[in-house]
Amino acid sequence: MKAEHEYNAMFQALVDIRKNLNEATSSVYEHIRRAQLECVETSFQEQKDALAECVDGIDHELIKLLVYVGEYERLRASLKELNEKRIPELGGTPLAMPEAIAGDTLATVLAQRINYLTAQGKL
Repeated sequence: MKAEHEYNAMFQALVDIRKNLNEATSSVYEHIRRAQLECVETSFQEQKDALAECVDGIDHELIKLLVYVGEYERLRASLKELNEKRIPELGGTPLAMPEAIAGDTLATVLAQRINYLTAQGKL
């Protein structure tokens, strides 16, 4: 009877050890899962922030392009006035003018320039 009681106590101890190991293993797996999730979420946020930075950069460059287009139009208008008025007033013949930028919106100007650069093999 004593041997049977010792056997049952040993068996119960083994069952308890197994239960504790299963709980510990489950806890470790859960900790690993949470750490992996945190890592993936951090990576996701970093990539999301990088995309937002790219869009901000694109927006900034588009605004700069708009300024350049405006400056080109202003300079070309000034040059045209010199060419059509001042040069003839001084007895000269008007010179060849640089081409105007086609388009009345930034989108059409960009499309025209992209087509031009593509035709030149630069894009």
